[in-house]
Amino acid sequence: MCQALDDQLLVTLSDTDSDYFELDSCSKRLVRHVTLTGDVILEYTYQEKGQIKQFTWPFRVTQNGNSDVCLLNNVSKSNGELLIFSFSGFLKSAYRGRLEPGIFLPEDVVCDSFFRIVVRESQNSTVHLLSPSGKFLRYFLTDKQVNQPTTMSLKNSTLWIGDFYGHVKVVKYKS
Repeated sequence: MCQALDDQLLVTLSDTDSDYFELDSCSKRLVRHVTLTGDVILEYTYQEKGQIKQFTWPFRVTQNGNSDVCLLNNVSKSNGELLIFSFSGFLKSAYRGRLEPGIFLPEDVVCDSFFRIVVRESQNSTVHLLSPSGKFLRYFLTDKQVNQPTTMSLKNSTLWIGDFYGHVKVVKYKS
């Protein structure tokens, strides 16, 4: 859950009646834009090859300063994606990592004041910096600089990364 720019909420919802990664006709995997009293403003879905798809396991959502909605969706135990939606619900792009397919498992996402997207990935010990449209720009940190990043926070141009061993790396950057 996160607070949206309009002071409402963005919420990820997943049923517990079926396996996390196996969708069936009863599965409910949603992202909702809701008021503070819980009234639904919009439900996010996306289309792939002309068909409306459900998320496999939406688990982290944030909103960028340009009003785009950034959603982390796990598609298997070892693979995930970052989906970027316009605030009105149109899928703008999907980022599935830089390495070979099937080994990108993003765990956290934040957005900076330049509307760039920062994605933390513990499995490959990397922190990705993406353009506002989801294009890879560079790695902030790689496995040689951080070991299994487990948490991150961003304020202005300072990024704090906590790792599996309790170390905190502070990264300051400019545009």
